[in-house]
Amino acid sequence: MTETVEKEKNMSQAGTILDLKEQRFPLELKPAMADVRHLWDAANKSHWDPANDIPWDKFDSSKYSKEQLEASQLYWSRRAWTEYTGTAEFCALQLRICMEKDREIDARLQLSMEQLEESRHCVASYLFAEKLGGYISAPPHPLPKSINHRGIREKAFDLSISFEAIMIAHICIGETIAAAIFEARYRYTTDPIAKELVLRIMRDEARHIAFGWNYMGHKVKNFTPELIKDMERVAIDVVENSELKGFHCIWLHPSEETKYLIESNNLCAEAGLGACSPEQETKTLVTSISDIRRRLGKWGINLPIFKHDVLGEV
Repeated sequence: MTETVEKEKNMSQAGTILDLKEQRFPLELKPAMADVRHLWDAANKSHWDPANDIPWDKFDSSKYSKEQLEASQLYWSRRAWTEYTGTAEFCALQLRICMEKDREIDARLQLSMEQLEESRHCVASYLFAEKLGGYISAPPHPLPKSINHRGIREKAFDLSISFEAIMIAHICIGETIAAAIFEARYRYTTDPIAKELVLRIMRDEARHIAFGWNYMGHKVKNFTPELIKDMERVAIDVVENSELKGFHCIWLHPSEETKYLIESNNLCAEAGLGACSPEQETKTLVTSISDIRRRLGKWGINLPIFKHDVLGEV
């Protein structure tokens, strides 16, 4: 029996990634993807400490109204909640890529680094919320699932979904949109401390999306019609049920449950403390999805035009 057939048999007999037969060793540690290894090296050289590398003590709260500070306090607390969700997702992705035989060491190293960076973003968001008046440890009201949960963790454990499909959904789509929105936040943020924080997160996110696109670029030669269908199915799901339902743009999910978060986002944007207005985010989101559709199309992965009640055709 060939190694490929044995591998497919092993995966088909397992329920989740944790049920796989032990097959990780011996490890192949030689670099296989130079561009991905370069990203890992770059991340090591650009490490930053959220507690000490941002001059928090220079933040001047006297420039802002009580309402702006309270809104921004909630906004950056929510950023911490979102980043914390990301850490759980990256743990699952790490398990998946490490448990699957023959996944490249470069990708495993880079995903481990991204886990660290997501944790760093969580801490930095927490620290800014503290400076704005105090971190809010939990949402005052229950949040709709679509704005704080993308299902990436569940997908990573589900062997019926390919790792390639998860990479397309989580990084080539989700992280690409996140990075584009951070670029917009950086352009519209005026407070120097908030701008420094957004810049540092944005630089990390740029490496995250470069990893996803570079890694999948190496895999194109192995795409089969079945794999492409799997990637398209998961890609459509993440756009329809996550991106277009408020995960990155909270105002796309208007309801009594989210009203206070939308208001805090808008006040934070108005103050220049690190958020974008709905108008600013609309342009970024629509442009991002269009760019993603074009890039995926070059690989034979078709992302359809989506119809949305607020955005129209996207």
